[in-house]
Amino acid sequence: MVNGISNQNPQYAAFYRAAVGNAVVNQNDVTNMVKFLNGQPVTVLPEPTVGETVVQTLPFAAAIGGVQGFMKFKDNQYSLKNTINSIKTAHPYTQRSEALKSGLDNLRKEYGDFLKKGVTPNTSRAPFGIYKVLDIIPGYKQLRSTGFGKAMGKSGAGWMMVFDAVGKTLGEVVPTFQTLGFSAGMKQIAKSGTQVIAGGAGWLAGDALGTAIGTAIGTAICPGIGTAIGGFLGKFLGGVVGSAVAGKAATAITGKSELAKVQEQQTAQVTQQIENDPNTKLALAQQTLAAANEVLAQDPNNQDALAAKASAEKVIAELQTQTQQTQTMPQDLAQYPQMPTQQTAFAPLPGVPVVPGFNGFSYDMNVYREAMSNASMPFANNFQPAQMTMTNPFNQQQKTTIQ
Repeated sequence: MVNGISNQNPQYAAFYRAAVGNAVVNQNDVTNMVKFLNGQPVTVLPEPTVGETVVQTLPFAAAIGGVQGFMKFKDNQYSLKNTINSIKTAHPYTQRSEALKSGLDNLRKEYGDFLKKGVTPNTSRAPFGIYKVLDIIPGYKQLRSTGFGKAMGKSGAGWMMVFDAVGKTLGEVVPTFQTLGFSAGMKQIAKSGTQVIAGGAGWLAGDALGTAIGTAIGTAICPGIGTAIGGFLGKFLGGVVGSAVAGKAATAITGKSELAKVQEQQTAQVTQQIENDPNTKLALAQQTLAAANEVLAQDPNNQDALAAKASAEKVIAELQTQTQQTQTMPQDLAQYPQMPTQQTAFAPLPGVPVVPGFNGFSYDMNVYREAMSNASMPFANNFQPAQMTMTNPFNQQQKTTIQ
């Protein structure tokens, strides 16, 4: 309908396009403000690269390595000499040329029985007798007695999966059941479970590959001590990288969480409603600006607050400009008849008459046809310009003809 009218009146085509397009021109800004006031993230940080993941993990790896080194030092009665001899015994590689062999041997040592159905359970020490507690879980003890279960324990993938599962359960699954109900909760269990399993598998694969590569590199640098350090770093960092890569792949398959999908839908609906109501949009912008300033007073570098403030200032400036344009409209244009409306989502452009029957969103075609009929009627000689102003909504063009 809008296109049809603008085709009949080509001199107003740009005005119609501006009015129709105004509903989406600031959609991103309104969305930013709505998300900020709802406590949702406004800015999204880019995913770290593999190299960045490794660099960020190094301090944690150094801390764990330090603890392990101290425990070995303690086991050897706080003797540096005994500790070094113990490491050399565990990694009997004395030549740099043995780098490849050391890597393969360490891989077999750690994961040689991966596919075996029955093995001696991992006897690595765990704090607080945690294995005795976990063995109560049905099937857990049997899992530890398999090559796969032993590999999961040695690699740390099992621990990672436990922590990841607890975090996703509390942060995603439980809130989904509480907020969206049983059906959505079950869908979220499937999504979160897939991500946890993929992350664990990725950790295990990265751990195995990192163990072999790290051991070989360490031996090439310094046989013995270098072998042990390289094997540890390769094992730990390989697991971290493998888990991250697998987790991203799983998320790409499962998609966003059920809560995130619903939040996006609700935000889009609210955004569209606000776009169509300039008074509400202005109030939203003012409230957002005040809230953002409060956050920035405490945290000047808060990215969400900075983005929300920029959107609020932009919207306020645009609405003020529209108001000024309306106030500075020529007086004769302000006399044109206009249908009463509850809300107006645009400000008429200067020098362009308001089209009768247009309420800011759609047209009353009866009013429009009547106005067109009056505009096309021949004018009697005794008509005065003042009378025409009251009867003809397009009298700006007709005035010149009569005068």
